[in-house]
Amino acid sequence: MTKKVSIKDIAKELELSITTVSFVINGKSEEMGISEATSNKVLELIKKRDYSPNNAARLLRTGKSNTIGLIVEDLGNYFFGNIAKVVELEASKRGYNVFLSSTDNNPNTAKALIRKMRNSSVDGMIITPTKELNQELEDLKNDKIPFVLLDRTVPGLSANAVVLDNFKGAFDLTVHLLNNGYQKIGFVSIHSDMSQMIERERGYFDAMESSNKSCTKELVLKVKFDDSAACIISSIMSFVRDNPDMEALFFATNYLGVHGIEALKQVGKSMPDDLAVVCFDDNDLFRLFTPSITVSSQPIKQIAVETIELLLRLVENGIKHESPINKVLEPELIERQSSIQKPLWEIEQTLKKSFNKI
Repeated sequence: MTKKVSIKDIAKELELSITTVSFVINGKSEEMGISEATSNKVLELIKKRDYSPNNAARLLRTGKSNTIGLIVEDLGNYFFGNIAKVVELEASKRGYNVFLSSTDNNPNTAKALIRKMRNSSVDGMIITPTKELNQELEDLKNDKIPFVLLDRTVPGLSANAVVLDNFKGAFDLTVHLLNNGYQKIGFVSIHSDMSQMIERERGYFDAMESSNKSCTKELVLKVKFDDSAACIISSIMSFVRDNPDMEALFFATNYLGVHGIEALKQVGKSMPDDLAVVCFDDNDLFRLFTPSITVSSQPIKQIAVETIELLLRLVENGIKHESPINKVLEPELIERQSSIQKPLWEIEQTLKKSFNKI
């Protein structure tokens, strides 16, 4: 049996004192004046030697477990999966482990995960909230357990959060389509009362209205979050067939965009000749697909780094009685082939038809 590596072994190999190694492991390098170079050497070696501190003993000694919880909607999703990777990497650099879990947007699952993490004595949590979490989040605040909301906020709750300007991202995507000559733009989203989805829908409608383009219920499709892929694809196919005059499609999430591409393929529609396509949030598939898909891209690394840094600041410096920090980051509009400008003759034909109706 291989002997378990101890803190003494780490200190001996690096020719450091056990105290110095302990300070680094417990996230006190800066406080104790330990250089960044020394800290990095310790963290690299404990990872290489697969050193696992006794969390129970450390919790009793320091009051900290050096573990944080990350609760997201779906770790299999491109956005949340990449957020988790960056959070784990950045946390590891600071000597923290990450307890990862998905809610599948289920409030009961989210509540159970928060309870489980509290019982596991995590030092803090990053939470992508579902609905019906107000009481659990208020309890965390009252018990002074640090947490940061990720991706969305909760109505009526004042809390630290790192979110995206979803309204701007959706508004800019819609204006992009309008400027490229597309007028009848369909919007495909999910039934949701979460802040990010509400803001994306609002951005779409405001852009249409500001350009004096009518937007009817017929041009909006909403599916259920827990619908199967086959069900969503079928719904989008019917939506396209029922709106033969529709010129473009705006998908409000990347997984809807993926299903949308499949639906268009099955109904024999090409992009952008038959329908232009844009999507909120990027995906590797969107870059590699032909034609490539125009997106409003979220700065995933920046979101993750800002979130973990804010949480660790709360964990290490203590929660102070000050206004919560709410960071709002901007998305980037990436123009690709799926929404190129309509040929001038098509625009002229559209204008003639509109003129003849007057």
